[in-house]
Amino acid sequence: MTMFPRSCLLKFGAAAFCAVTASAAWASPILLDRGLPTSNLNNAAGASRSNVAWAFANFTSANYWMVGDTFTNSSMQTWAIDTIRMWTVGNTDSAILRGGVSGQSVGVISTTTYGDAFTSVYQGSSGSMSNMFQVDFAVNIVLAAGDSYDFFLDGSGSAVAGQGTSVPFAHASNAALSGSPQEGADNQMLYANVLGGVVDTASIGTWTSLGFGWDKASDINVQVFGNAVPEPATFALAGLALLGLAATRRRS
Repeated sequence: MTMFPRSCLLKFGAAAFCAVTASAAWASPILLDRGLPTSNLNNAAGASRSNVAWAFANFTSANYWMVGDTFTNSSMQTWAIDTIRMWTVGNTDSAILRGGVSGQSVGVISTTTYGDAFTSVYQGSSGSMSNMFQVDFAVNIVLAAGDSYDFFLDGSGSAVAGQGTSVPFAHASNAALSGSPQEGADNQMLYANVLGGVVDTASIGTWTSLGFGWDKASDINVQVFGNAVPEPATFALAGLALLGLAATRRRS
């Protein structure tokens, strides 16, 4: 497997949020909650800070790396997903969500263009403040029970002084220090190389920020919205039960 160039890893520092909340994604219930942390949010938290934001330096538009992560449908029902929510940090013109069922090809599944609104602010380790955006990607994904989904943040616009331009910075946090539900967090993230606009499947791999850019592990913050649909087998069993009930009623 191709290893990603760790020397190009970019990081924003610890985060501090203002009290601004965004509306829920559409009207769908939440299926997985690994949202923003609520504890240890700023530089004052010192070694216990929970927040960070990741991106890889953009070498050329035809050859660059993305940060990503995975979520798993741990229920016994199929998920009909209509929204995937993430948060980005810094000046961002557009955000592109790439994804695919784990082990399968990864493609573009949603694109968002930014306006001037932002949902919060993010404090870097130097004390400087940057806008933080909530991004609700509209998707149409059917994820079977037990399946995992790999997702990656692509796009354009982010830049850090002295570090060049990158794809958007993806907000992440350390699960143990976040103080909020971090469902499916495993202290691992993903990386992938985009060559000529296409994800090189052979380049996809896992990495930890512990010792590689930070002093602790982290996971990309994500919330998944949609509806849970019983598996076909469940429908079949329910149908048999109804037939049995009808037969019992006819015999009585």
